[in-house]
Amino acid sequence: MAGALIRFDMSLSHYFTYPPAPGVDTRPLIPRKEERQLYMRGEFGCKADGQPRPISAHSTTHLDVPYHFIASQADVAGVLNNSDFVGDRPCLARVVALGGKEDVPGVFTRDGVTYCEAVSAQVLPDAGELRNYETLVILTGFGELMERQQGVPFTPAPDGPFHIPYLDQSAVDVILASGVGMVAIDSNSVESQTSVDPLRMSSESHFRLLGNEPPVLILECLGAGGMKEQVGFVPREGLFHMVPRRVNERGAEAAHGRAFLYFYRDDPQGEALRKLADVMTAEELHG
Repeated sequence: MAGALIRFDMSLSHYFTYPPAPGVDTRPLIPRKEERQLYMRGEFGCKADGQPRPISAHSTTHLDVPYHFIASQADVAGVLNNSDFVGDRPCLARVVALGGKEDVPGVFTRDGVTYCEAVSAQVLPDAGELRNYETLVILTGFGELMERQQGVPFTPAPDGPFHIPYLDQSAVDVILASGVGMVAIDSNSVESQTSVDPLRMSSESHFRLLGNEPPVLILECLGAGGMKEQVGFVPREGLFHMVPRRVNERGAEAAHGRAFLYFYRDDPQGEALRKLADVMTAEELHG
């Protein structure tokens, strides 16, 4: 019999930002003056000088949909409540944990944290194995650094680049060949940095994944840095569920949300997990 079911919240606990992405501040709108009084907070996009600016939907755990790069393809409204996509329903996921492994190809160490910066086909399961899953969850180890940056913009490393994890094109090849419907990563982008000043990022991974037929959705900014410490291990597979915010869906290219991973402490063959997958359907959760 499988052990206890674990429901792990993989969402970042705060907004993560780096130049030139907009910073996001959470401020009191109605401060509480006494113990039993109303209190409200609001979220503001902030320029470097503290002046307000529009908030980006890409500054914390979020879902990228095809409309992000391709105007003729599905926006957030077209993805949600649509059985063709896995953007808002539980799905069986293969979890790849790369953090803390110094012998992993593409590794980088910053501020005492060792993570996989360049995610390649070498560190992923092959396409044949991934065909058994709907989602690929890649934990590079960078989530630990993102969790540390609360209220402090992430800055370049001493050598100039940010060294933010990304998918190289060999990884994208495997993902597309596998047929998974979503790739989730503990990085704020799947793209590599191409220049330092001015800062520029590539776009090929987004184009290839979101523009595929069928599209592969992208979930960025997972914050699972403390999973091993809290749970004791990182599972090889789980039931992944993205719960996007359902506000202003039409014409939206991305959605903030919460990301949960369900798994068992003792289920080596995944039998209990697959029984759970049969029960935990979108209809049961959303009606």
